[in-house]
Amino acid sequence: MLEEARYQKLIKRIKDLNEKYKISEDITYSLQEKDNVYQCVIRYQKNGKWDQLWASTGLKVEKGNLRNAKKSAEEIANVFREEVAQNNDKRKKQNVNIIDFQSIVELNTTNYNTNKTTKADWDFYEYMEFWLYKVIRKSVEQDTFNGYERNVTKRLKDYFTMDEHRKKVKEITADDLENFYDYLRDNNLKNASVDHYNDNISSAFKYLLRKKEIRYNPTDLIEPISQEIVEVNTYNKAEIMTLFEILKGDSIELATYIDAYYGLRRSEIIGLREQVFDFEDNNFIINHVAIQNDGKKNKEKIYFKDKTKSKKGYRSFPLLPEIKKMIIEKLERIEECKKIFGDTYNHKYDGYIFVHDNGDIMQPNYFTKRFSKIIERNNLKKITPHGLRHSIATLLHLQGVDIRDLQDWLGHQNISSTNRYTRSDYKKQVATANVVAQIFETPNDAI
Repeated sequence: MLEEARYQKLIKRIKDLNEKYKISEDITYSLQEKDNVYQCVIRYQKNGKWDQLWASTGLKVEKGNLRNAKKSAEEIANVFREEVAQNNDKRKKQNVNIIDFQSIVELNTTNYNTNKTTKADWDFYEYMEFWLYKVIRKSVEQDTFNGYERNVTKRLKDYFTMDEHRKKVKEITADDLENFYDYLRDNNLKNASVDHYNDNISSAFKYLLRKKEIRYNPTDLIEPISQEIVEVNTYNKAEIMTLFEILKGDSIELATYIDAYYGLRRSEIIGLREQVFDFEDNNFIINHVAIQNDGKKNKEKIYFKDKTKSKKGYRSFPLLPEIKKMIIEKLERIEECKKIFGDTYNHKYDGYIFVHDNGDIMQPNYFTKRFSKIIERNNLKKITPHGLRHSIATLLHLQGVDIRDLQDWLGHQNISSTNRYTRSDYKKQVATANVVAQIFETPNDAI
């Protein structure tokens, strides 16, 4: 028999899997040795793909334990199979309710007048295009709309304009949408991306519900889409210092330093302007961002806004001496370039820190692509600018920085909905900056 504590821990792991994924009851298992302990290794299918779960038997690899370890492994496998079977039975009962509901609602419309046409009678893709350009465009930020536009006008259009998938709005069921989401997964989209499509479609149906043109939202009948945990590569201190050495004199050197030291988002870095830096009190603020404009109908490749990603994104930082020195050198170079280029210099972006020698703004995508090329060219461990944000978060956490202070440093909203922009909070930022200075071994006399 498994120990009670080990049994409860196993049950919790299985329940966590059941909540996030569709788990198959068809499993195999084997007994393996790891860290001088017998382990039960269960092979099972998670959302149709094979995976493994390792569970310790608690028995050391030593004479006389093999027989008991085999019995323990069999017990672990049986517990796994039974828990999954019970969960799948619950899901089947829920699905019966959904099927019954859909059989009652033959056509999802509130209009019973055959001589009248509402949006519920429109072709589904035709309606989604209407929702995109006539409804949602007015109520979201440009970068958010760009994402919606990519979703609707590409894969959604490709799928629902095929003859075998073409349907009217009132004919769309949860099964139709599930089939579409499977199509997206077959095209290598992760569940996080599939969930974005589901959110868009749900919003479009909610609009018709408010207009009383349909009776229900088919996305409400779909089980929540569990998102995969994406591992982001990070660098340790030595790897960051190697990267700094390689980037000396490069056009993205300063942007990379700020990314690595402060963990700023790409939009926050490119949006930095001279006016936010106080070189006497040695601090600066994040209050303006630069967004890459990837929408296919947009003329400008970049746009700016005095609004951060979240309320927590508006924050103050101590200006570390090494970064201060680099920024002052950058400002001096900008003034020199204005003289060199004369009338051909682009003054449109005057005041911005991240401009090229001719005055053109550094595109966020330029930063990302050049960064990737440098990583690849020098055979460094693959990482993105966003990975540097994760890196400093990891380094600070390892140095014992409190999670809420780390939240303030990174500008995350999700730990607490309360904004804390008081003097005492800034003192915490100073404390965090001192840890950053210690990590990179820079003098911090000016802080």
